[in-house]
Amino acid sequence: MTEVKVNMKKWDKGLYNDDLVPTPSEKRNWSWWSFSTLWMGIAHNVPAWVLAAGMIGEGMSFWQAMSAVLIAYGVVYVAIILNSISGSKYGLPFPVIIRAAFGYKGSKIPILIRGFLGIFWFGVFLWIGGEAIQAGLGAIFPWWTSLADHHVIGMSLDYFISYVICVLIHVYMVTHGIERIRRFEVWAGPLIMIFSLGLLCWALSTSGLKPIVTHEATLTGAKFWSQYFLSISGLIGSMATLIVNNPDLTRFAKSSKDQLVGQFIGIPISFLFFSCVGLLVTIGTVLVYGHAISDPLQLLMRFNNPIIVLIGAILVFAAAISCNLATNAVSVGFDLAALFPNKLNFSRAGWLAIVVGIISAPWLWYGNSAMVDTIMGALGASMGPIAGIMLVDFYIVRKRLYDLNGLYIYNGPYAYTNGFNIRAILALVIGMLIAFTGLIIPSLSELYAYNWFLGIAFGGLAYAILMSTKIEKADVSEIQRQTL
Repeated sequence: MTEVKVNMKKWDKGLYNDDLVPTPSEKRNWSWWSFSTLWMGIAHNVPAWVLAAGMIGEGMSFWQAMSAVLIAYGVVYVAIILNSISGSKYGLPFPVIIRAAFGYKGSKIPILIRGFLGIFWFGVFLWIGGEAIQAGLGAIFPWWTSLADHHVIGMSLDYFISYVICVLIHVYMVTHGIERIRRFEVWAGPLIMIFSLGLLCWALSTSGLKPIVTHEATLTGAKFWSQYFLSISGLIGSMATLIVNNPDLTRFAKSSKDQLVGQFIGIPISFLFFSCVGLLVTIGTVLVYGHAISDPLQLLMRFNNPIIVLIGAILVFAAAISCNLATNAVSVGFDLAALFPNKLNFSRAGWLAIVVGIISAPWLWYGNSAMVDTIMGALGASMGPIAGIMLVDFYIVRKRLYDLNGLYIYNGPYAYTNGFNIRAILALVIGMLIAFTGLIIPSLSELYAYNWFLGIAFGGLAYAILMSTKIEKADVSEIQRQTL
């Protein structure tokens, strides 16, 4: 953690508010346990389970799917750690850090992209949370499902009431700021372990461990390898936004050691464990029911015991709200606050995210797997180039040194051309075009399986080449040369 002297009197008011200023030392209170539990809450969510379990449905064996999970989350962890240093060192959120590469006006482009994708996922998790509440209420009240005969805005009345309850809980959480979210994660993350372990016990008791881990794959040859790498990219794509906005979290770290240790426990270990459980349970459903059930909530509904369904629904809801608050609420809150610093703070931006998330009407399209898969690929293809540019800028162009005060000044070292760094924008376009090539050109569709890798590599490479011709250097004497 670096203590940097700031001179807010010289800052331009249009570039900051209370949520965008460097985190003061007294608020850098997130320990390694805070980060561990935070990532447990993020790891244990329904889409992550469904994405991993989907590989079984596609015909992979347990060991094949597990190797894909290991590779994907290993890459994610390395990328997140590399991008976390700037946040823990300077106490800056992503929307401010990105100004160094894109300029104070140009930074709004990646912020808008990240914000849009964040709101998309915010709406999805609102719906998943509502589904969990509906399942729980149905287990408690036998008459609850009779409300399905009435419909409101495309939802049956039982789902509508459950959805409204979920929205109100989110409103309470986001309007009480980032610290309320951290406190929720401290207990919600570990609690969700119970849910996954319960389903694992069911799978092992009904099918046995050996039949599950020796279940044969049905995919072979070229089809297997195509699906294998597509699955890896899909897993990375689901985490691509978190790689980019990780500084939003690490800015609150007590020290770099706290966030490094906490994120190691929380990312590779938690995600590997949860994915492993998801894969074992899904193969168990194949052996018991004859087909893969990838949605844990749908599996719970197969049980005839209302107490089990109720407890499971509560834990699924905890998983949904935990992940939504820790990822989408945080990133969207800071992103939108950066776009309109004089009008929005974290809580107001959270309100806006909720409203737009509702307007996106996820209940009308979330069940469309083709659309979700396309969006998942777009996440990786969009976020990959931004991550590549951020890493090259921090480690190669800036050599891990920012002029902190310059990030809040219109005519500072990151002004570029009227607030836009054209080279960064061009690098972003190049990276995204190459990442989307497989989706745009049918004959090159196989390339889409590597969209995130292509995006981060070519986006970062293009930025390095373009910036090597004329690097905007801040006065080194103004930069605090302090170690982590």
